[in-house]
Amino acid sequence: MKILIIKPSSFGDIIQANPVLRGLRNEYPDAEISWLVFDAWAQVPALFPDLDKIIFWKRGGGLDEFLRVLKAVRKERFDIVIDLQGLFRTALAAALSGGKKIIGAPGMKEFSGWFVEEIYPEKKKLNAVRRSLEVIRYLTGKEPSVEFSVKPHEKDRETALQLLSAAGIHPGRKIIGLIPSARGPAKQWPRQQLLKLIEMSLDYSKNFVFVVLGSKGDSIKYNDPRVVDLCGKTTISELAAVLQLCRGVLGPDTGPVHLASALGISVAVIFGGSDVNETAPINGNPLIIRKDFPCSPCRSRPSCRDYKCLAEIKPQEVFGHIKGWMV
Repeated sequence: MKILIIKPSSFGDIIQANPVLRGLRNEYPDAEISWLVFDAWAQVPALFPDLDKIIFWKRGGGLDEFLRVLKAVRKERFDIVIDLQGLFRTALAAALSGGKKIIGAPGMKEFSGWFVEEIYPEKKKLNAVRRSLEVIRYLTGKEPSVEFSVKPHEKDRETALQLLSAAGIHPGRKIIGLIPSARGPAKQWPRQQLLKLIEMSLDYSKNFVFVVLGSKGDSIKYNDPRVVDLCGKTTISELAAVLQLCRGVLGPDTGPVHLASALGISVAVIFGGSDVNETAPINGNPLIIRKDFPCSPCRSRPSCRDYKCLAEIKPQEVFGHIKGWMV
C-alpha cells in the first residue's frame, strides 16, 4: 500500500500533523508513506522516522511547478491520498493525484471540499491535532491516539553539542530554550517584556542558561554569558537536537515551540491572537499563558493596534510559570 499526506506548510502545522503519520504507521506497518511539502519546510517532515519519502513542491513556482508536482505524484500510484491542508490548491492536487481513495481532514476551506471527500467529525470544535486525527478514525474505525514520533538526525545531535560547547555550555548544564518571535505581531510578546523576564530570571538563579533559538532576525543580544544566542545558526534538525537538551522551552504559538512539545519537552506558551483551543500544543502538560479579552482570539486579524492581550502579560507572571526550570 502507498499513502500520500499532503501538508505543505508551515512549520508548526506540519509538526501538529505528525500524529496522523504515526497513526497510519501503526495501522499500516508495511505501507510506503510519502509527504508532499513546500521546499521551504522540507526539513520538518525529514524529522519523522515513520516517513518513507518526501515529495518537494517549490512554493511560488506557478503552474509549471504545479504540473511537475502532479506528474511526480501520479507516477507513485497512491492507494490513499490525504489532504491535511484543506486549501484549494492542495485539494486540487489531491483530486488530480490519481489516488484510489482521496480524503480531506475536517475544516477544509476555499471550496476545497468540492474536490475531495471531507470528513465530518462528531465534535465540531477540535484542537488542530485531534481534527487531523479524524482521518485515522475514518480509515480504521478506531479511536485515534495522540502520539508523536519526531527525532533529530544523529549527526545533528553531535552538531548541537558542539554549538553549545563552543558557547561554554557543557553537558549537565540546565538549559532553558527561549523562542522570542513568531510570524505576525498578534503572536509576539513585546520585546521589552521579554528582556525584563531575562533580567529577573538571571537575578533569581545562576544554575541555568538561556539559549535563544529562531531565525537570524530573532536574535537577542544580551550582555551576559548566560544568554546564548543561536538564532540563525541551526538547521531545523539541529534546532530539534538543541531543544531535546532543554529543561523547558518558552515562546509564542510558533513552530519551534510545537517542535519542543512534540519532542516531549516541557513548554510554556504565550498566547495572543491565536485560538488556544485550536492551536495549543497538547502533548504532555503545556503551560498556557494568556489574557482573556472580548476580542480574543482575533486570529491575527486584530481590531486594536496595541495588542493588549500580549501587553497585559507581565514578566512577573511568566517568571512564576518557568522559575521551576531554573533550580
